[in-house]
Amino acid sequence: MIIDKNDRYGKMYLFWSVFDQSILNLPERKVRKWIYINCRFLQMLQNVKVFWQHRKKCISRNLQVSTHVSALENELGKKLIRRTARNFELTEDGVKLYKYAIDILLLHRKAIMEVGGNGSEFLRIGTSSVPAQWFVPTILSGFLKKNVNTQVEMTSADSLDIIRRVKEGSLDIGFVGTKVEKQCKYIPLIKDHLVLAAPNTKKYQKIFSGESDSGESDLRQILEAPFLARRQYSGTMKEALGSLKYFGIEEEDLNIIATFDSAEMLRDCVEAGMGISILSYQMIRELHESGKILIYRLPEKEFCRELYLIYKNESFLPEIVKKFIHYTEKCFKKEF
Repeated sequence: MIIDKNDRYGKMYLFWSVFDQSILNLPERKVRKWIYINCRFLQMLQNVKVFWQHRKKCISRNLQVSTHVSALENELGKKLIRRTARNFELTEDGVKLYKYAIDILLLHRKAIMEVGGNGSEFLRIGTSSVPAQWFVPTILSGFLKKNVNTQVEMTSADSLDIIRRVKEGSLDIGFVGTKVEKQCKYIPLIKDHLVLAAPNTKKYQKIFSGESDSGESDLRQILEAPFLARRQYSGTMKEALGSLKYFGIEEEDLNIIATFDSAEMLRDCVEAGMGISILSYQMIRELHESGKILIYRLPEKEFCRELYLIYKNESFLPEIVKKFIHYTEKCFKKEF
């Protein structure tokens, strides 16, 4: 088989053949079909996921998705997806093909970086709100000064969204405030303290004056106030609710009057007098020091969490991802 290094199939073939010698003996037509099937399956699977996540809004896509799935299953002579009334799951053959598809896309990316292009490297980073405000800009700025040919695509989202995207491969690196997925590697970076924040008014000054380090009754009384919550994908909210359970306080016990996508908007609404909330101290430190927000210091043992750098747990990592991980760890040993 004649390989054209400028051809996308050729790039994938060159790098994949290093790991799977069996394809070296295949004719070009079969190699191209093999690569095409794997990549097509991954794309099809993403479409199916989108459909099931938004099925109420995407009924018109049902036939299109089913057609793609059926065509690929007919081409391979195997069932790839097991359908249920509300969801779908991969069959054993589907799982095998999915793993090949992921590997091919990763190798394709490596081929583009090492064989083609202008020498620039690409890094996809996602961060939740607290790391974004606290240390990510400093780390990113320093890293790019040392790696001038690197391009970065930044994404801001809740922790659980970032973890999902890293697991699925759409992000290389994530900075998050909770730990859930075994398919990701978690590197603890720094401890983050959660506090109960309230507007600086006479009402809350009176309530907070009786603060204690372990008084469940005090905490229960305070939490009767209007409570502002983050949505369910927030790492801060997940950790806060988990810590409250230690005191026998469930989410249903909170007087939740509003739920926010944005930690910044929630913080601003606390300052404006709308209610109280549990936030990272880093999010409200300046407002607290300037006297605009009161804080009730929660028991440190229960309301302290780790902030993590995460990446996908797999054998192949692009060199630029390894560099960034190493640089971040080095920064935290020196600066934070």
